[in-house]
Amino acid sequence: MSQFSFVSLFDKYLVSSLCKIVLFLDLFLHLASIFLFKDPNCSSPYELLESSNTINPPISSNPTNLSHLLFGLLGSQKAWHYRKNYIESWWRPNVTKGYLFLDVAPNATLLPWPKNSPPYKVSKNVTKLVQETQHVAPIQARMVHGIMEVLEQEHEGVRWVVMGDDDSMFFVENIVDVLAKYDHNKYYYFGAQSEYILSNFWFSFDQGFGGARFIMSFPLTKALAQDIESCLRRYPFLNSADLITMVCILDLGVGFTPLKDYGGAGFIMSFPLAKALAKDIESC
Repeated sequence: MSQFSFVSLFDKYLVSSLCKIVLFLDLFLHLASIFLFKDPNCSSPYELLESSNTINPPISSNPTNLSHLLFGLLGSQKAWHYRKNYIESWWRPNVTKGYLFLDVAPNATLLPWPKNSPPYKVSKNVTKLVQETQHVAPIQARMVHGIMEVLEQEHEGVRWVVMGDDDSMFFVENIVDVLAKYDHNKYYYFGAQSEYILSNFWFSFDQGFGGARFIMSFPLTKALAQDIESCLRRYPFLNSADLITMVCILDLGVGFTPLKDYGGAGFIMSFPLAKALAKDIESC
């Protein structure tokens, strides 16, 4: 009986030792395959995890400044008289780049066009596209189409495209400081989640909300502009400009990167010690 117990214990010890050796060899071979036989064009999972938590500095030795930002503002002719002061509070004539895209040409009460306002353009007529697709939200389709129209203007030296509404207020110096930390040659889609939790739930937690809209790196904006009309045809059933934009960007394989303090006033006020980037007046 004691001999049987001794053999049984020896067998258990042998099996346990063999299991430990197999596990050690498996771990060794796994690590060797990662570090010794790695394809130089591929990243290991550990590198991907590390890079996702870090900010890559810009490749260019020339730091990002205000001249590298292009603003695309979308508004209506009827509302501009009441909202222009919001834009003029941060717009710097002959310094900031960009345009205000109105739904129709300004009437006589808005002319002559003030120098303190952004130069205006009349949005392209997307009626034919809306009718072809039977889009459920023509106004939102026009707003999304505006991304393409922004790039049709002069954009030499632009690194970042900032989209907003006619009541958006941007803290341009703070935006420049934040964007300078990122590589503008890569695809980036920045914005803020809604301060209203149900809006995030109904639409998505992965999109830029509200009048502060969103920021895109120039390469992403260019790729998106080339696909805008096709995307509007793919999703005629979406009724939110922010949601349509997010889906179109996702189709390019780019996810959303939230920026703290980029959004509604309530969201900004919850971070009094942090730099404010933008806010939507309607959320006040």
